Amino acid sequence: MSLSFETFWPLLFLPALAYLWWVRLGTDTSLTARHLTLLTWVRSAVVLLLVAALMRPLLNRPSKELSTIFLLDISRSISPEFLNAAIQWSGEAVRKGNPAHARFIGFGAQSAIVERAEELGSLVVYDGAAVESGDVQPGAIDQSRTNIERAVRQAMTSFRPASLRRLVLITDGHETDGSLDAVLPELREQGIRVFTVPAAVRGEGDSWIESIEVPGKVRAKEMIEVGVLVFSRDEKEATVRLETSSARLASRELTLSPGFTRVAFEVRIPEEGLVDLQARIESAGDPNEINDVRVQTVAVAPAPRVLYVEGHIQSAVYLRAALSSEGLDVTVRSGDNLASVDWSAYDAVILSDVSIKGLSERTMRAIETYVRDDEGGFIFAAGETSFGEEGYSDTIIERILPVEFRVEEKWKDLSLIIVLDKSYSMYGRKIALAKEATKAALDLLEETHRFGVVTFDWNPYTTIPLQLATNREFIKEGISRIQASAQTNIYPALERAFEQLLESPSKVKHVILLSDGKTYPDDYEELVNRMTEEEITVSTVAVGEEADRELLADIAEWGKGRSYFIEDAERVQQIFIEETQIALEATLIEESFQPLVKREVEVLSGIDFDSAPPLRGYVSTLPKDTAEVILEAPDEDPLLARWHYGIGRSVMFTSDVKNRWATDWLEWEGYGKFWAQLVRETLRRNRGAEVDFHVERKGDAAEVELRVVDENGEFPKGLVPSLEITDPGRAVRTMTMRQTAPGHYHASIPLKISADSPWRFQLSGDGLPEEALALAGNARALFYPYPDEYRFYPPDGARLEAIAEETGGVYRPEMEDIFAARHETASFPTELWPFLAALALLLYFVDIALRRVPWLWEKLERSSKRA
Repeated sequence: MSLSFETFWPLLFLPALAYLWWVRLGTDTSLTARHLTLLTWVRSAVVLLLVAALMRPLLNRPSKELSTIFLLDISRSISPEFLNAAIQWSGEAVRKGNPAHARFIGFGAQSAIVERAEELGSLVVYDGAAVESGDVQPGAIDQSRTNIERAVRQAMTSFRPASLRRLVLITDGHETDGSLDAVLPELREQGIRVFTVPAAVRGEGDSWIESIEVPGKVRAKEMIEVGVLVFSRDEKEATVRLETSSARLASRELTLSPGFTRVAFEVRIPEEGLVDLQARIESAGDPNEINDVRVQTVAVAPAPRVLYVEGHIQSAVYLRAALSSEGLDVTVRSGDNLASVDWSAYDAVILSDVSIKGLSERTMRAIETYVRDDEGGFIFAAGETSFGEEGYSDTIIERILPVEFRVEEKWKDLSLIIVLDKSYSMYGRKIALAKEATKAALDLLEETHRFGVVTFDWNPYTTIPLQLATNREFIKEGISRIQASAQTNIYPALERAFEQLLESPSKVKHVILLSDGKTYPDDYEELVNRMTEEEITVSTVAVGEEADRELLADIAEWGKGRSYFIEDAERVQQIFIEETQIALEATLIEESFQPLVKREVEVLSGIDFDSAPPLRGYVSTLPKDTAEVILEAPDEDPLLARWHYGIGRSVMFTSDVKNRWATDWLEWEGYGKFWAQLVRETLRRNRGAEVDFHVERKGDAAEVELRVVDENGEFPKGLVPSLEITDPGRAVRTMTMRQTAPGHYHASIPLKISADSPWRFQLSGDGLPEEALALAGNARALFYPYPDEYRFYPPDGARLEAIAEETGGVYRPEMEDIFAARHETASFPTELWPFLAALALLLYFVDIALRRVPWLWEKLERSSKRA
């Protein structure tokens, strides 16, 4: 037992006691001194009693009485069999524990309190998902929602005062409304122990679609990953399907484990606009089909527009088909007459093997403005027309690109003679490969170059007299007729080549000598020295172990050329090409090579370049200082490089995209994916005005969020966005969104469940950036086909156990645990101020009597004297 006071400010009246006694000393009255002293004591007592009463004293007496409330979740998710058992268990617990006070509360969205457990079974309930609000009986409980917080707060006000409080919470722990966490601090502060009992839920064997995950920005026909989150109560075989109203996108058969499973689909949404994306799960024996379908509305932007300019229009079919199949809107044009192009109408531009002759200065400046100032994406794919003096070196296009074209003058007056061994040892595969290599060298030459072939066995033959490389087919026919025969004798053939080159007016004269056998001795050094004096260079190729390697190496050294030794004739073509290129000093390199990944970046995601076929050629370039080289060709030459130019992006691919250098790539499954990802990575990013328009359901409300930024990157002022809302019954109303911060607006709309139609929201308002709004889409839709209560999760035991531990209760208690003595008492406070005030009033009347009733004082005086 203890005494406490609520306030102490009345102590300020205590000086009034001294005033009473001071007044008594100066009082001029007929009363005797004893009479006056008694009256002062009575009045002092009245003041003391009033001061004490104003301090509101409490007399705290201990109490061990128990007040117990059972909270029973009767929402839709709880198993009916468990409810019956829980009601019986609650009643039995009260009978055995015999607390001083007990009550029972059943709850769903609302709650109701009864005195006996058996009455819980008679509470009026309804399913809010199926009944109109006007048909609901007053006091009925909606089973389609669960609000544990509301029920707990009702229980907190229903305990008997001055008792030990026990709260028995029987629930699955899943709430659709409110937050039990918000009330936990109050439970701890008031000393309410919570005993939690996990409730069994219905829907055994149920599975459902929990959510659909879609990227933030979706374009029509673009490959995207859609994640479907599935929950299953147990392990089962199931099929998950993904579709729109117009197309079946994907399906997958799988084995679900208990709990959540994420199913990822790579899909393309074929149409643009507001698209209803539907996920469905099918499984045998599913007891609750209403939650097997989930619909999410997606705002699908139009496919990116790409302008593909191809120098050889008949070859445009390959890249156009690849990009179109990857969901890009491709417009193809030839490289002629580009002056009329509206570049800003496209999200990316591809120039492929376009001759510089087709691009005027004005057109190149327009492309530069498109990339630098309008944030356009620009991809340049090389080809045979993009190198050398007549290529793009020192042009505006080169200024835009992340590389520089190497300009090394291609000699117009080259004379090349190939001296080819056609002896018996070259018979078969060797001679066939040598002939193809000779043709490949011819293909590298321009029509102003001179070309000849001298063959030899025992004797020399002028197979192709030195001539301009104009009639290529005729020359190739002559090469094809070469036949192997007789023995090897190099000297006469080399001398024959020397004689022809002496007559040539070309400044650059080169001989490529190939042999696979031993030759007769002769004064080769004297002959080759004479050739070098005439500025004729000689390179040699020794094929196989039988070749006169030492002599051929000497000839190359004397002739200031290069010496090659190969065991397999397959390398002959590559060597002939390299030798011809060296002679030409060209930047065009036509040889097979495997692209090398220099940097692993997102644009290469999912592409296996280890298994990619080779490319057959490229243009040699130099990367600029700030360029990012992603793929490399031989000799560390860039194959794929990119950089930012102004606010746009520029990409260089030094090989081609069609059936010359990329012939093998056209059949590769990664061809379309590579080019689509490269184009998407380069697209215009639209950094101007922005409109972010989102609608999300939270509980029974649609939360609409809007963020607007103008062209200058600032939040616009004076904007009044309006929201047109169409409910599932097609009733339309309009509301103004409320500004919550600069450029941010919000609206909250109560929702009703509809299994058939969505809620639709359309945004409008003066001052909204039109282009940004068109890109983001001004319409959204929201499906609310069934309440969250219809997702029958297993009980959240971990949460219920934490609640019990945090409040000093027990998880899964026995009946005895609820009513067990825990060496604690409740405080039973008694307010003393009424008694003190009454006593002060009584003494006040005594004071009056002593002053106004003379016989009373006389009687007291006589009694005092006798005493």
